[in-house]
Amino acid sequence: MLLDLIRTTALLLALCMLLGVNQRFWASGSLQARLGAGLIFGLICVAGMMMPVTLGPGVIVDPRSVVLSLASLFGGPLTGALAGLIAAGYRIALGGGGAAIGVTVIVIAVASGLFYRGTLRSLGASKAPLGLFAFGVVLHFITLLMISQVPGQSMASVFEALGLPYLLVMGAGTALVGMLLLDIERRRATQLALQKSEARLRAITAALPDLLFLIDEDGRFLEVITSRHELLHIPVASVIGKRFDEVLPEAQGAAGLAAIARALDTGERQTLEYTLSTAAGARDFRASIQALDHALDGQRAVVALVQDVTQARASEAEIRNLAFYDPLTSLPNRRLLTERLEHALGDGSRGGAHGALMFIDLDDFKNINDVYGHQAGDLLLRETATRLRAIVRETDTVARFGGDEFVILLEHLPQGKREAVAAADQVAAKILTRLGAPYRIGGRQQTTTASIGLVMFGDRPYTAEELMQRADLSMYESKRSGKNTVRSFDPAMQSSLSERMRAQAALRASLENREFFLHYQPQFDREGRITGAEALLRWTHPREGAVPPFQFIKLAEQMGMMPELGRQAMEMACRTLAGWAADPRLQSCSLAVNVSPAQLYQSGFVDEVSALLVQTGAPAERLKLEITESLLLSDIEQAITAMKQLRAMGIRFSIDDFGTGYSSLSYLQQLPLDELKIDRVFVRDLPDNASSLAIVRTIMALADALSLRVIAEGVETHAQHTCLLDNGCDGFQGYLFARPEEGHAFTARLGKFA
Repeated sequence: MLLDLIRTTALLLALCMLLGVNQRFWASGSLQARLGAGLIFGLICVAGMMMPVTLGPGVIVDPRSVVLSLASLFGGPLTGALAGLIAAGYRIALGGGGAAIGVTVIVIAVASGLFYRGTLRSLGASKAPLGLFAFGVVLHFITLLMISQVPGQSMASVFEALGLPYLLVMGAGTALVGMLLLDIERRRATQLALQKSEARLRAITAALPDLLFLIDEDGRFLEVITSRHELLHIPVASVIGKRFDEVLPEAQGAAGLAAIARALDTGERQTLEYTLSTAAGARDFRASIQALDHALDGQRAVVALVQDVTQARASEAEIRNLAFYDPLTSLPNRRLLTERLEHALGDGSRGGAHGALMFIDLDDFKNINDVYGHQAGDLLLRETATRLRAIVRETDTVARFGGDEFVILLEHLPQGKREAVAAADQVAAKILTRLGAPYRIGGRQQTTTASIGLVMFGDRPYTAEELMQRADLSMYESKRSGKNTVRSFDPAMQSSLSERMRAQAALRASLENREFFLHYQPQFDREGRITGAEALLRWTHPREGAVPPFQFIKLAEQMGMMPELGRQAMEMACRTLAGWAADPRLQSCSLAVNVSPAQLYQSGFVDEVSALLVQTGAPAERLKLEITESLLLSDIEQAITAMKQLRAMGIRFSIDDFGTGYSSLSYLQQLPLDELKIDRVFVRDLPDNASSLAIVRTIMALADALSLRVIAEGVETHAQHTCLLDNGCDGFQGYLFARPEEGHAFTARLGKFA
């Protein structure tokens, strides 16, 4: 009998091998794996019943209780139930006087396994060899009790025939098979954990910058992780084991070794930038090097995260070019000229160097635009820029301020004041002569002249703003004097300043009396539906009538009254939005309001806007604040903080006149933006101007990468509209659709669309 029991135990070992095959074939925990396990457990029960220990007619002792209890314990209800059904079916087929008892033993074994499984889970305990042995002994003691109920058997005879050997062998068999199954279970869990770990590592690697290097303290590459092998100029296998200076050019390799040494010595992150010729061409890289907290193979080491920044640098360079240079003529713009003028004034105050500033305005340029079109006017402006550059020295600056207005900064003129003035007058005379020569524009010969305002500096301290104001006044005096002439600043021109002071007084009074009002220019989507409007501030002078916005806004900026002017505009806009919210035709429309630098950086601006929303009842999600890129340059961190606080209220943001200023791409990613607004200067020349089209496409690609909506302003022709549509533009604003209009006219317009 003992040999029969040992043979039965061997059968149980075969069970483990088959279960291991099943788990490798099917995913762990899947329906197929559980059904397969149930089938294997059931068939092993059948095999065991084919090689039983027979005690008497119809009394069969076999390993079914071990198999079925472990099927439920390790496989769960589905596996245990399937195995039990197979075993019960076969036992019933065998027949005999003990069939009912045999089936009962099967049910008890399945139920016991499930009960033990549930107990372990509720206690948070794990399966242990001693526990499995005890479980096997108890289960088979119950089995012996059931066998003793077979007709013709007695408890005494059963325990005498089987007794202790049966309990010990079956208990040991349960423990042995259980431990083997437990080992299979743990191996599978370990395998799954390794697979998950590998998947996480792959996901992390995919999210890392373009290259990841592990480098030891000697500068040797220990490991290279990358999915972009084209960024390496030699195969990965050839990189491993080489020193940093053996892979990179000499100077860059030495800089890399020094950065590694600093990272290890200080524990601080080091940044290294270098250029390398790769399979993808010459690429720019930025490496972030950080010392590891633990040694690798007994050596200190660093991890280097390397990112390909070639495209980012190119994009930033392009946007920076837009920030400091005029896109039409490629001349420096107002910002760059102002910077250079302030630098020249600093040099003059320290060394007494003389300089001159000239404002140049083309005479009757508007007539050329009106008669021959903007394209002819642009050709004339580009030719003017070429002629001006040819007149001055390389150390001088020729800038375009917009329209037909150019500015020349002459630096390092002769030391004597008289000689400096003579040199500036000589340059001005050359300009009049050269610009007065005929132009060949579009097959036609055109002639134009210029009016020049001149101001000298170097003998007394001036601010850049004062100099530009005086040069501007001098240029207008030249216009009034008959054009095609030069006028130097004269104190008598202060009368113009007096007039400006009167305008300032009128502006201040209008602010106090709240005489400003809003017009609304509708904004349209791709289907021609009105999505909202831009609020545009208007002012009617008590004596001179309507004043162009650029004039009174510039005046308010000079007076430091933009915060109050902006506050009134914001209040009117919020009251308008509150009224729209009550009108079914208007409640879905947004309203865009321009925000000046003086407003955004003013202490308490966020609280002020919040209070206005509460006071007026305007829906914050319909308010859109338009800010310019130049606004962000003053204090980007403060701007981000204020914008995020406003965004939390539901307010949306748009970058106005995008492309004419400069914002670092890294900061654009941090701003809570919803929209980019293409400036009219780029829209105006579409679709014929290749440069403007390229800029528009660049802005569209950037917006797509940042998931931002794009709206184009200044759309005046169907050709411009079609070109913008073809390049993926979302929204449109301009005279082609509607001019700015009063509130009742805007409401009436919406009524037609309703």
